[in-house]
Amino acid sequence: MRLNLVIVFFLLMGNIGASAQEYRVSLADKNKAIVLTNQAIEKVRDDKVDDAFKLLVEAISIDSTNRNSYLQLYRVAMNDSARVAPAISILKKSKKIFKQDDEICYYLGEMYNMKGEVKRAMAEYSMAIAFSKINGEDFHLVHRYYFNRANICLGKNMISTAVLDYTYALNLKPDYGAAYANRGICFYKMGEKDAACKDWKQAVKLGISQSKEYVKRNCNSEVAK
Repeated sequence: MRLNLVIVFFLLMGNIGASAQEYRVSLADKNKAIVLTNQAIEKVRDDKVDDAFKLLVEAISIDSTNRNSYLQLYRVAMNDSARVAPAISILKKSKKIFKQDDEICYYLGEMYNMKGEVKRAMAEYSMAIAFSKINGEDFHLVHRYYFNRANICLGKNMISTAVLDYTYALNLKPDYGAAYANRGICFYKMGEKDAACKDWKQAVKLGISQSKEYVKRNCNSEVAK
């Protein structure tokens, strides 16, 4: 039976726990960059992605310390695959300004993952996880750092490592249905059918409909009920 991973991409932003290196930018340039970034956000709302990307690149060239410009650039790139490569190049440079920024590392991981560069994606997720230990794991995206790294591990057949990451994601977010679904796949591959069925059943309760088929095909009535 083919078991399909549950994969989730999110565009939520806002971690401010990471430290930033000091750069001198005039107040006029700071304000101009903010205006350009806000204009880009409006362009995204109007589905004018190309215009939005150009505005954000200009904003960053004027004020490289405006963190929101980088986060919005990620958002644009994830809505237009043609923009992923240049966005990666720009966000990589931002890491020299925003030290130990777990959120930016995570977004780089997402873009590498989108390109199919899973080795680099995994490295960025791992850095995001390491920095989250410093910045705080209460940030609303941290569970996804573990979940997405686990997905890569599962794809590489690193099953026991994937289980650890899915489990940690569930410790951070106990109602994370996708993590239950994918951890169930790991348990199934490990021959732990009862544990797999338990996870899939919990995933169904949490709204992951594709796990219903796994329960139906693989789980006896005692475990499935």
